[in-house]
Amino acid sequence: MMAVERVAVDLATDGRGWVDGVEVRAASVEAARAAAVARVEDLARRRRRPLRMVARDPDGRVHEVEVAPPGVPADPDARTMPEPYAGRMAAIVEASRRGAHPTAERAAAALRREVCEEHGAGHPYALRVRELNGIVVARAGRPAEGVALVLDVVQGWHVLGSPDAAWDAIQCAGTLWERLGGARSSEGAWLGERLARALARHGERGASARAAVLGRVDQLRMR
Repeated sequence: MMAVERVAVDLATDGRGWVDGVEVRAASVEAARAAAVARVEDLARRRRRPLRMVARDPDGRVHEVEVAPPGVPADPDARTMPEPYAGRMAAIVEASRRGAHPTAERAAAALRREVCEEHGAGHPYALRVRELNGIVVARAGRPAEGVALVLDVVQGWHVLGSPDAAWDAIQCAGTLWERLGGARSSEGAWLGERLARALARHGERGASARAAVLGRVDQLRMR
């Protein structure tokens, strides 16, 4: 399970406060504390995950509280999807594995539209369904399109501040690029460069894979 992200709040006697270094101003310490809590709630809402606020009062006392406003899922990376999404996703995977690609594509597209309309395209539930849609598209014979869709999902996880989920999606995109023909398509070099940029955001964790991808991109450009 991913550790809860910590947000530092520092309060001064004159009503100033700082949330992870960003200043908030108020008329009193209590007003500054309320403004800081509102800022952390907004961060939690935008990042779709609970946050642990670590607040230091002017006298040096430290208070810790978890901030999880309504609408933030308990499972911020949506590793367990709610029903009926989970059942429909399992049926899509099975259809794709059987080679019933038109059926899988129609079902994946319908589920993607439904989840995006209900929760927004950047919600964790939507990102999971969008990744599945990319996999189905790739397996149906359009690997370049599938890789591009999954790389869009990678960016979505970065926006939410979910590095582990982004890493999982990068691995998926890399697998599609290598195994399903993406690296051999006319768009292979461009997609490889996108994949390399995504890997670069993970530092040493993605260094070796990034080097391998760039090597393949160089080979593609020499053809």
